[in-house]
Amino acid sequence: VRVLGRKKIELPKKLAKRYPAYELYLYGEGSYAEEHKVLPLTGIPVLFLPGNAGSYKQVRSIGSIALRKAEDIDFKYHFDFFSVNFNGELVALYGGSLQKQTKFVHECIKTILKLYKGQEFAPKSVAIIGHSMGGLVARALLTLKNFKQDLINLLITQATPHVAPVMPLDRFITDFYMTVNNYWILNARHINLTTLSVAGGFRDYQVRSGLTFLPKLSDHTSALSVVSSAVPKTWASTDHLSIVWCKQLQLTTIRAFFDLIDADTKQITQNPKKKLSVLNHHFIRHPAKHFEENPSIISDLTGI
Repeated sequence: VRVLGRKKIELPKKLAKRYPAYELYLYGEGSYAEEHKVLPLTGIPVLFLPGNAGSYKQVRSIGSIALRKAEDIDFKYHFDFFSVNFNGELVALYGGSLQKQTKFVHECIKTILKLYKGQEFAPKSVAIIGHSMGGLVARALLTLKNFKQDLINLLITQATPHVAPVMPLDRFITDFYMTVNNYWILNARHINLTTLSVAGGFRDYQVRSGLTFLPKLSDHTSALSVVSSAVPKTWASTDHLSIVWCKQLQLTTIRAFFDLIDADTKQITQNPKKKLSVLNHHFIRHPAKHFEENPSIISDLTGI
């Protein structure tokens, strides 16, 4: 029997006072959960952001798969999965909390990186997985005045309505969308954040696939948009909630994460070309073999 554990991360008093309804957790199970009751941490940080009425416990599926993969390689590398508790706020129905959530996530990233202080391979950035509105909150981080873009090394969004709100019920939501999308369009040349958007496909009645596609900008070449039913080795459409626990999709995501690790830094690579080629390999083309950075040409057809 594996014991599940979620360690609540202690936030600075000022921060806890400013955001009394929000919390930050570290996911763990088995011996990993026991060992990580004591900080500092030694892995690669990944932050999960839930969506409208979402739960921080939804990190369990991907966190558990990542832990088993790490066990398979005797913890040569491992990921530390953090999750934000937004207290189940209905941000798709009332947009007044979106800005507050964004600012809290910024503080969480800084808090997470401090947990690795003094480690030989301490990370300087985190990867983010955002479900539904959580993915939009992640993109909104770049609009904050004092936010440093290099705090995020990778962004994966699942069933996130990037283009427009599903229901534009108030001006807070519409203004928030306008701010985020305008920023990404106007600053496309300066945004070097590798971003992958995964749609649930025809089973997702809440967020249709057309809303999940990232704006394809000529300057921003590091953005990919896919539908789960077209992802190799997944081949399945998911409804709006089950996208966070669809095993085939989470396995694909974790395989990509492990292929993104830089052997020298023991963290996710900073090379944008490698990031894109890994995501292309796992989410778009997948030639039924392990990822190779410089694949050899099997047959060179010339003179045809």
